[in-house]
Parts: sequence; C-alpha cells; structure tokens
Amino acid sequence: MFAALACGASFAHATESRCANFITRSGDKLMDGTNEFKFIGANMPGLILPYDWTLFLPERLHLPSAWEQEDGFKTLDQMNLRVVRTWNLPMRGPKEEKKSWHYVLGPGEFNEAAFKVADSLFALANKYGVRVIFDFTADSGDYLGGIGTYAAHRGKKRAEFWTDPQLKEDYKSTVRYVLNRTNTISGIAYRDDRAVLAWQFGNEMDSATTPWLAEMAAFIKSLDTNHLVAETRHRPGVETVVDPNIDLYTRHLYSNYKGLGNGWPDTCRKEMASIKGKRPFFIGEFGPYIDGKNLTRDNVETSLREFLEFCRTEPGVSGAMIWSMYFHHQDGGFYWHQIMTYPAVWSYHWPGFPSADAQREIGLMTAMRDAAVKIQNLPVPPVPVPDAPELLPFSDTPMFSWRGSAGASGYDIERAANPAGPWTEIATNVSDADTAYRPLFSDAAARVGESWCYRVIARSASGASKPSNLIGPVAVKRVCLVDELQDFTRCRAKSDGLKLNNEYNALYAEYLFRANGGTNDWIEYDVPAPIESIRVVAFFAKEISDFKFQISNEGKSFAPLAAERKERVLPKISGGAASGQNRMMVEYEITPPPGQKRFRIEWSGPAELDRVEIWQR
Repeated sequence: MFAALACGASFAHATESRCANFITRSGDKLMDGTNEFKFIGANMPGLILPYDWTLFLPERLHLPSAWEQEDGFKTLDQMNLRVVRTWNLPMRGPKEEKKSWHYVLGPGEFNEAAFKVADSLFALANKYGVRVIFDFTADSGDYLGGIGTYAAHRGKKRAEFWTDPQLKEDYKSTVRYVLNRTNTISGIAYRDDRAVLAWQFGNEMDSATTPWLAEMAAFIKSLDTNHLVAETRHRPGVETVVDPNIDLYTRHLYSNYKGLGNGWPDTCRKEMASIKGKRPFFIGEFGPYIDGKNLTRDNVETSLREFLEFCRTEPGVSGAMIWSMYFHHQDGGFYWHQIMTYPAVWSYHWPGFPSADAQREIGLMTAMRDAAVKIQNLPVPPVPVPDAPELLPFSDTPMFSWRGSAGASGYDIERAANPAGPWTEIATNVSDADTAYRPLFSDAAARVGESWCYRVIARSASGASKPSNLIGPVAVKRVCLVDELQDFTRCRAKSDGLKLNNEYNALYAEYLFRANGGTNDWIEYDVPAPIESIRVVAFFAKEISDFKFQISNEGKSFAPLAAERKERVLPKISGGAASGQNRMMVEYEITPPPGQKRFRIEWSGPAELDRVEIWQR
C-alpha cells in the first residue's frame, strides 16, 4: 500500500518498477517528479553482506540469499522505510584467499557471483518501491576491504589513496564497473535504474580531501547523469564545501560524538547552515542507543519521536536513516549486528521483541514506522497480518526452526497425530528473535515412540497467518530438553547465587541469554526419559574454570561425569563499553551411563552458562 502511494505503479515483472521517477534535487529539496521527497529509512548492511566486525563468525560471513534480501525489503515496506543504505563493497586484501563475499577481488577485478546479489538487491528495490543509497568502499569499516585495501594492493600507504594517480584509477575502475553493470535479473544498467537514490563515495570517509571528492564526483557524473551523488564526510564539524557535482550532504549522529551542541536538531541546523540552503541534507546514520546520559530507558522513545518529528518538519532535512536493521535468516531466526560502543545493544528487528527491551526495541520500531508514514502525509494503518512461515525440514527429533514472516511478533506451534488433524497448540507466541543460529524450538513434551505432525502459525497485532507447511508424521526417536537460560523455568532447581544476564550479548557469539555464577553455584535438571547425551556451552571472561558435571537416577546421590571439551577463543573488543573484555567459549560433550534422568552442573569459578541440551532416548 505504502509503495504504491510513494512510487507509482504496482510491480508485476522484473523489468517493471514501483519507482516512477529518478530522484532529483531542487535547492535544498529532493524531488520525486514534481513532489518533494522526504523519507525515514534504514541502514541494512546485510543486504550486501551480513558481516560482524569483530567476531567474524562463520554463521555471518556469507552472501545473503534472495529470500533473505526479500525479507529485508518486506520489512522496509511494512515500516514504510522508503530509503535503504547499503555499506562497503567488500574487497579482498592482496594476501587474503578469495572469499565468496569479496565483491572486488583486486584492482579492476570483480566477483560476478557476488554482484548477482547486488542485482537481486536492485530488482527487489524496484519491486517494493524502496530507493537505495549505494556505497562503493569505506574509510571507516575497511576491515572488509576499503581504502586501505586499495592501497595495499599497490604497496602504497593508506593516506596515499587520496592523491596517488594509480590508486585513484583503481577506485574509478570499481565505480566504472558498478555504474556500467547490467542487472542480470532486470536487464537494466545500474546507471539507468530508478531505484537508485544516490551513489555515495564510501562509508564514513572523513579523511577524504576536497580535491579527491571533486574529482570523483565529476567522474561519477560523467558516467551517470541520472543519479545523485552523496557526500561521505560524516562527523559534525567537518569541513563542508559545496561542489557542483555533489548533490546531497550528510552527517551521522551518535550520542558519543563530540560537537553535538544542544542535541541532534541543533547540530543538524548548524551543519545545514554551512551549505546555505544550496543542497538537501540527510542523516545517513543515527543510533538511538541508551547510554545512561543523553538517552535512558525512560526517555529514549520520546526522544526518538521528537527527533523524527524534527526531520519531518524541518526545511532542508530530506530524511534520516537508523543504524542498523537486520532481517530473518533463511535457516531460522534473525541476523544480528552488535554495536560494541554501548552495552546490551544490537541491530534492530521489526516489529521489535521483548528480548530487546534493553534497548526498548518495540517502542523504537513503532516510532520509526509512525514517523515514516507521517513524513509522507499518510495515515498510520494497522500492521499487516503476516505471511505464513515456512517450517524447515527435520527428522526423528522434534527440534526445529522455521523461516520467519516479516512483521510477525510471535509464532504458535501446533502438532497433530496425522496431517488431517485435529491440531493442538503446544506453544504460544514463541519469539524467533531470542535464539541466534540455533534451532528455535524443541518439543520436550514429546515421547520416544510417538508420531507427530507439526506446523507453525505467525501472529501480529492484526491477526494470525495461514498455517505453514507441515512436517510429518515424525516418528520420534529422540527428545531434547533445551535451556537457553532466558529464565529458570526449565531447570528443576538452582542455587540462589545464579543470576540471569543479557548484557554485551554479541561478545559471546551473539547468543543472548546466560546464567552468571561463581564457585559452588549449581543448576539441576530432571528429565522424564533416560539421558542419552548432554551438550553444555559456556563462556569465561578471564580464566577457564571447568564445570563439575554430575549424574543421578533418583536425585539423592550424584556421580561425577567426564566431559569432552572444545575451546574457542573469541577476539578482544578494542573500543567502546566492551573494550578489552576477553571471551572464551567452551563446548562440553557428555555421555552418561545408561538409565540416568537427573543432571547437575556445578561451578568451579566465575563462568556464564549459555545453553544446555539434554538428549533423551
């Protein structure tokens, strides 16, 4: 509904577009045909690569699938976020092995398979009526390959990127390739694609010189007269020079930045004064992160709404884009993106979930949608009823995931003895934003020897989806009790010293919930069938003090258990609220003697218990 109002005709074929015009500029306004174009949007770096800038998790570093990208655009469409910004085009370093996600393999050398992902991005942008701000490289963020990588390929220093003729030509070769590329899905050259709002030199290139920007802006315009060029120097107070070939000026706003004066609106007015109404201005990134000073749990939602209203009403402000949003993972759950500068903050997920209450996600996402609709002078409609989810295959253990539905706030799990029903609800409003890169649900109430069919229904405030596909009948051969330590409801008993914790979650491989304990703390589990095997995952901040594992049948006398163990040392965080913290992940595999049903974990020192799996047969 929103896209049709915002960008014209409905989408039917890959070559059609819901974006009727190229976005142009007139003075300090963006224009869509004869109408001013103002927007609330989002940064979705995962549309190019779902990266993680510290842990480099294998679960993250791969190209997004077309399904995942479309889930992202469905999210943008439901929220009426009419502009999305990508991020750095990842570039292979001269000493790196080629990876599937390296778009630029070297100067003038490009990865066709990766660029087909960009083809999909632009095709979907046209389908959903979302404009794209596309970044070519990065100054800040070039750990995935940016200006320093270009320099390294030629044996040059990073600072020479702005002046060296060869390095400038290498950058131009990337720009030339992108602008001249013909989309393999739509058949449209990127330079002719109406979904492109602007080309941006790169991410946060604060060290870019004015002569370099002028040269590159003129070069882009020489290849593409259809599209705008966006500035890249992002920090408030940085020099602003109005260039005839640079159409859009930008700043990024975070509460830890210096020079923010009397708040974000005041900062924006000062920055716009430097361009004297000659160009549109947009906030390329902003983060409403709770820092306990400027933004608190009590004021963050009100503060965001006030800022978004400023963006809606202030002349010269064309739009603002939140950092950052992620979409569903095709194997279940969501992608994540930790912001290490602040405690307990990660990427935003629509429509917001209770597990992200540390950052008031539900309220912030609602505020974003409200503002995105109002900025186009539209009434705020109800959220849509979600599409049916897709239950993913599983075999003899009823532990499974599903491909989520954009906008779903929860899922109901149903099972039946045969495909015709009757269906019984066994879990209600299960969140798919609580568990990262692991199965979302385990039917611990099933019993070995039973046979069940399963299906999933998505819910939003507007109602329930149609049921998913069904899996089954599943002949149950094993059952798994899973405890992610979101609360203590799955254990039989515990010591009083155990405390739940979900701060600095991504320091621990982006798993959200843990139980903090110390020496002599304990937790105990009781299961209805004999235990076949046990898996325990824990994290240690300093030294590893292995747990003591014990087993019992009747719960009166416990025998010690040996465990196989695997360590994984995660990188240190170099800055922000999490600076200097160590993370060591230990996975324990345990095979108890036959016939036992009670399991106990005892702490030997400081540790965080992350996940317990008790397999029964």
